Formats: sequence, C-alpha cells, structure tokens
Amino acid sequence: FRRVATRLIPSSSAGQQGSRDDGPATSSLRSSTARTGNNILRDIQMSPMIQGVKSAVDNIASRGKSSSSSSSPITTASRANAVVKAPRHLNFWESMTCGAISRSVSQTLTHPANAMKTILQSDETATIKSLVQRNNLRRLTQGAGAQLILSLPQGAVNFAVLEYSRKLMGDLARRSRLFGEEINKPNDVVAACLDFVSSAASTVCCLVVSGPITVISDNIMSGNYPNLNAAVAGIASRGGVEGFYAGWRPQLAAKIPSYGVTWVFFQRLKDAHHSLFQRPLTDMENFVVGSIASGATVAIMMPLDTIKTRLVTQAARESIATTPYKGITDAAVRIVQEEGPCALYRGLAPRLASVVPMVAIQFAVYEAMKNRYLEHSKTETGNLKKAKHTE
Repeated sequence: FRRVATRLIPSSSAGQQGSRDDGPATSSLRSSTARTGNNILRDIQMSPMIQGVKSAVDNIASRGKSSSSSSSPITTASRANAVVKAPRHLNFWESMTCGAISRSVSQTLTHPANAMKTILQSDETATIKSLVQRNNLRRLTQGAGAQLILSLPQGAVNFAVLEYSRKLMGDLARRSRLFGEEINKPNDVVAACLDFVSSAASTVCCLVVSGPITVISDNIMSGNYPNLNAAVAGIASRGGVEGFYAGWRPQLAAKIPSYGVTWVFFQRLKDAHHSLFQRPLTDMENFVVGSIASGATVAIMMPLDTIKTRLVTQAARESIATTPYKGITDAAVRIVQEEGPCALYRGLAPRLASVVPMVAIQFAVYEAMKNRYLEHSKTETGNLKKAKHTE
C-alpha cells in the first residue's frame, strides 16, 4: 500500500515544485489530492481486517523462526531416543545367585507358618489352637534346615530361567513389532502375557528340582518323617525315584497359575507405581507390592493348593491308604463330599501368613540384590569410560 501510494500521490517536494510552476488553482488541487491520499492510506492501514492479516503474518513468521531454530535439537533428540538400547538385564549366573539367596532367606524365615498350613491341609483333626501350644512348637520348626538347603537350587533355577526366558521372549516380541510404537516397553497386555509365559516356563523347568523338594518338605512338615534323611530314605523305599515326583501334575497345575499370576501382579503393580511416581520402588515398597500380589493370588489358588498337598502326602498317610485319591478331580470331589467345601480353604490363614511374607521377602531381597548388581555394573562402566577418556 505504501509503495502504491508513493507512486500515485505526489510527494511534498513535488507538490511544492508544482506549486511554483503551476497556478494557484493547480497547486491547491495537488495539495488537496495529497492530503486525501494520505488519509485513505492511513485508514486502510488502521482497518481491523488489515491489522488482523498483519498480526497473522507476524505470528506465522515468528513460528517459522522458532521452529527452524529448534528443529535441529528435536531431530537430534528423537534420533538419540531411537537408538537407545534396552536396559541391561541380569545375566544367567547373577540371576541364579539372587534367586538362590532370596528364596532360601524367605522360605527359612516363614517356615513355621508354612508348616502349620501343611499340617492343617493334610490332617483333618489338627487345629490352629492345638498347633500353637508349647508342646507342638517344635513340630512347626521341623524341617527348617532341610528347607534352607533345598530352597537354594530351587530359587536359583527359578529366577535364572525366569529372567532368561523373559528377555528372550521380549527380544522376539520386539522383532515382531508386538511392542507397538515404543522401542523398549510393550503395552500392558503383551507385557502381562510375556510375564506369565516366562513364569510358566521357569516353573516347568524348575519342577525337576522343585518336585522332589516339595515332596520331601511337605512330608517332613506334615509329620510323616522326622528329618531330611528319614524322608529321603522313606520316600525312596516306598516309590523309588517316581516317589519323589508324586503329584507332579497337581504341582504344575497349582504352581503355574499361582507363580504366574503372582509375577504378573507384581510386575504390573511395579509399572503402575513407576507411572504414578516416576521413580523405581524402594526395598520396602517392593515388600509391600509383593505382599499385595501374593495375597491376591493365594485367595484365588487356595483350593488347588489344598488338593495338591493331599495328593503329595497321601502315600504316607494311613488314614486314606485304602482309598487313595485318583487325581485332581477325584480329590476335589471327595474332599467336598466328605469334608465340605470349606475344607478346600483349610489353612487359609496360615497360608496367607506364610506365603504373603515369603513372597514379599523373596521379591524384596531379589530386587535389592538385582539393583545392587546393576548399580555396580553402571559404576564399572563409568570408570572404564573415564579411564579411556583419560588415556
């Protein structure tokens, strides 16, 4: 507008020159035309439409400058995020060490409550009141030494296979794009499935070790044998090698969903805590989260655990030696018919008292040792980088 007006409207100097050359009428006409042109130009410039257009153009220009100045850092950051590697996992031997120590500590500390649960499930005449009497306290600690020794290989195999299978399936899922848009984190459904399947795989592999351990420890805690040596000799004489794997089907049927659901609950609660507070859990918070996960699982899986205990200990019990349970279904039907549905939940209170702290202690100790390993690895990596930089 200014450029057009400059061409069309004479300048003041031109007007003055014209006023010297032309007559008074012509000079007055030119001056009037200049004033009118300037007024029209000012009105156009101050009109709301022109001001709005000017403001919009200025905003677009300012945005273009800011985006051009910040485009390089954003692109660099996005490229940096695109090549971020997945967080380091424990190797096989580190997982075995953490699993063995955490399992032995937790099972030894909670052995009396677990023994009470086993006695109540296997002996219809036993009651909590009778078991807490002074003369029966020794019975609740029977087999604690065997539990300490036997839980070491069980925990080692369990967590080593669990971590390895979870990492392996996570890599496979990442290659098959099951993780969605994010690089290292799957969606909740895929993550829960991977956690459950990895727990099931570790449970199946661990049965080779945990099967005989469960049979021996359950028979000692139920009072069938006084100690580890007597239990091993008695079970071997009764059933040979197969006797140590008595009830392996109900063991798998009880442990796969029980361990799997507990592990899924624990991992999802950890993710929820991290999303809410944006920080990893402390050792005490791991204990609380493990308690919640295990308590919910026990309430769901208690009937199947009772059936498993009956099938495992029936070979040494004279009360049902003439009519042993034929399997999971037969045991469930007979228990309900002969003792009532509440018999499936016998020992729920001591089961909660044993499993909840046991799982909580196990997960807390495992996560604490795991974090120490990873922190030590980060420290060593940082020291190596500093040494290389110094060189």
